[in-house]
Order: sequence, then C-alpha cells, then structure tokens
Amino acid sequence: MERHKLAAIVAIGMLLRIVYSVAIHNQYCVECASYQLGAEKILLGDLAFEDSFFMVRPPLFSLLVASLGMQSIVVTSVNILLGTAIIPLAWFLARQLDFVPESALIAAFIVAIDPTSVRYSAQMIAEPLANFFLVLAYICMLLLKNAGGLRHVLIWGFLGGCCIALSALTRPAAYLFWIPMALWTVFARRKLRVLAALTLIFSGMLGTGLWRLHNAHFYDNSSYSTVGTWNLLYVRAASIMYHARGGGIESVYETLARRVEARLGNDATDITEDQQWNHFLDPSAQLQSTMTDVALDVFRAYPLYYVLTIPVGLYRTLLWLDGMPLWIGTIWNAALLLLAGCGVFHLIRLRQFVEATFLLIPCVYFMTGTLLVISSWIDTRARTMFTPLLAIMAAYGVEHLLNRRRAASASLSPPADS
Repeated sequence: MERHKLAAIVAIGMLLRIVYSVAIHNQYCVECASYQLGAEKILLGDLAFEDSFFMVRPPLFSLLVASLGMQSIVVTSVNILLGTAIIPLAWFLARQLDFVPESALIAAFIVAIDPTSVRYSAQMIAEPLANFFLVLAYICMLLLKNAGGLRHVLIWGFLGGCCIALSALTRPAAYLFWIPMALWTVFARRKLRVLAALTLIFSGMLGTGLWRLHNAHFYDNSSYSTVGTWNLLYVRAASIMYHARGGGIESVYETLARRVEARLGNDATDITEDQQWNHFLDPSAQLQSTMTDVALDVFRAYPLYYVLTIPVGLYRTLLWLDGMPLWIGTIWNAALLLLAGCGVFHLIRLRQFVEATFLLIPCVYFMTGTLLVISSWIDTRARTMFTPLLAIMAAYGVEHLLNRRRAASASLSPPADS
C-alpha cells in the first residue's frame, strides 16, 4: 500500500513538472541559452574545457546537453525525470532517518508539489542534475553514519564525496560541502569516525581539487568558479550601493565597472555598464582579485546597508518565488518554513541531535554561501539544494502537530462505560 501511495505521489509530481514545462515552452531563457553555448563548444571539440565559459560554469551539465544533441525538449525531459526522481529519494531519505511511513510519504508529497521544485526542474538549467547528486550524497551520508564494517565505511564515504563533487561540477555551490559533512560524520559515528571522515574528504576534495588544477593550468587561475566573484560585486555590492546612494541600477553597474578598470590601470573614461558582462567571462586571476577588492570597498563604505540587505536576501531566498502570484508562493513557503521549524525544534527537544544537525547543516551551508554573494537577483531557487531536507523537517512537524492534536482529543474524550 505504501509503495502504491508513493507511486501516485511521484506521478503527481511528474505531471506538475510536465504541465509547467509545456506552459513556459515558448519563453526565452538566457541561462538555458548559455548552457547550449557551452554544449556547442564541446561539440566543436573543446573536450579539455579551455573556453573561459567553463571557468564560470563547470562543465557537467553542458556535457549532458551536448550528449543529448542540444535538443532542448530532450534535455528538459531528462531534467523533469531527474527532478521527479528526487521525490522517491526524499521518501527513502526520510525512511533512513527512521520516519514512520506516513511521515516519509508526506515529505515526498511536499517535494512533489513544491512550486519551486516544480519550476526549477522543468527547464533546461543545471539544478535538477546538481540537486539529484546532492540527494544521493545525503543518502550516502546516512548510510556512512550507519555503516558497520570497514568495507562499507570506505564505500559510502567514497560515494558520498563523489556525489558532492559531481554536484559541484554541475553547479559550483557544493564545492566545499564535503567539509561540514565530514565534521558531521565525526560527530555522528561512534567507531571508525576519523576514517569515515577522511574517506569523504579524500573523494570530495579530489573531485573539486582536480577542477581547480584544471583552471590553474588553462586560465592561470586556481579558483573553482569566477561566478561567485562576479556575483559578489555586481549583485551583492551593487545592491548595497543602489540602496545607499539611490539612482538607477545602471549607473551603479557603470560606477563599479569603472572602478574595476581604473584599479587595473586601464582607461575608464568610456566604460559603461556593459563592461560588467565582459568581466563575467574574463577568467583572469588579477581581474577576480580586483573585483573582490572593489566589492570589499563598497562593504566597508556602507556597513549599515550591508547588514540591512541581509533580510532582503533572506526574504528572497526563503519566501519569494519569481514568476508566479506573490501570495501563492509566499504562503506556501512560509507554511513550509514554519512546519520545518516546528519539526527540527521537536527533534532537538527529543535530543535527537545527530538527526537535527544532519538536516540543518546543509541549510546553513547553502544559505550562508548564497547570502555572502547575493541579496537580489534570486528567489527560492537558492534553497532547491536542501528542499528535500526542508520537506523532511516539515513532515516531522506535521507528524508532531497531529500527535499533539490526537493526544488532546483523547484527553477530552469521556471515559468509557465500565
């Protein structure tokens, strides 16, 4: 019966993703076009990923697009399948956390109908593939925690690190994720804890480290991706300057671009806001360092606005869903967060610290990484990396509230006749 219910939930999730994909089929997507550009470079022979595009966007999703012949319908269909696959994986993850079957099904159902999950798994973007590897990594972490023998510790630690690396080679957000999860492994396990953590560190660091060596070799820049630096300046710092100084955002972009060029020793007289896009694709380590310095200058100049824009980023990444009626997305996301908060609070009250930290660490890691470089230009897409964990926390919150209601109802019932 449980499997039949899960199959029905998966079918609902897939149907919602297909309907949404059909509804937006004719809309132009700049990001989708950029991955097609990366795939085109691969098909033209750039198998070493020498083009500066790959310094911005790691190559794994472009490889997928290229392998599918750059057919947007086919790639989107694969993304829908990947996004749908996360639904039963969320159920399996909840079962690994010893959730009762009903709560595990609630977690799967939340992932299935979550508007953000539906939207960002029905387009030709990298999230479905990156998040699929992340969910596999979460599962490997729990299997690593419960692994008894040396052989299983090595297997699940290695696979967990590999899944993190594969996610980071799709989208760079997870490239340091093996660090907090290795620390959690030391905390969670009783035996072979150091070996388990080292196995995870080795495979995770190896996968991301090889990409950094690649970038150092081809671009003379050992950064994992330059997109973070660009966001730091032209999103985070630009937002601060816009709120602090007023005026149009275009003039802010122009001012920042001129500061960068002037600090590089170039003539900044004729620099316009369009120069920011040249900076986007330039892999130069000197440019990246200069952009970071200019961003830090803005932060130091407007420390109050740096702090005040953090709530803006929190609102956008946790409550705002672009492209749909505001009240629908806000109500759903607010309810999800409240239930998740209730669930994790109850876990802590029950002193289930291993489970609570497992669910919270990815949320803190990905939210911190997002807010460091972005406070605008984003919505709840930024939490798709840990949406299955939010769904599990929310399902536990629902279970706790239902149990309290049942207990209250029972206490109010008249005693049975003797």
